[in-house]
Amino acid sequence: MSIKLTPKNYVMNIIYERIKENIPYDINLNPYKKEYLLETLKYFENLEEYEKCHIINKFIKERFNHQFNYY
Repeated sequence: MSIKLTPKNYVMNIIYERIKENIPYDINLNPYKKEYLLETLKYFENLEEYEKCHIINKFIKERFNHQFNYY
C-alpha cells in the first residue's frame, strides 16, 4: 500500500511524531489544543491506523486530566 504524502498527511504525521515523543506543542512552541488533537485522532481513525489512534488518545487523556496534568 502506498500513501501519497499530502500536506494534510504530512502535518498529521508530524503531530503524531511529536505526540509520540510526548512533546505537547508544535514547532512554534504553541501547545496543541484538544480540538486539534481530536481532529488528528479522527484523521488516523479514518485511515484505520489504530496504533497511532491509541497513542494519541492516551496522550489526550493524560494531558487534559484535571487532577494530574492539566495544561
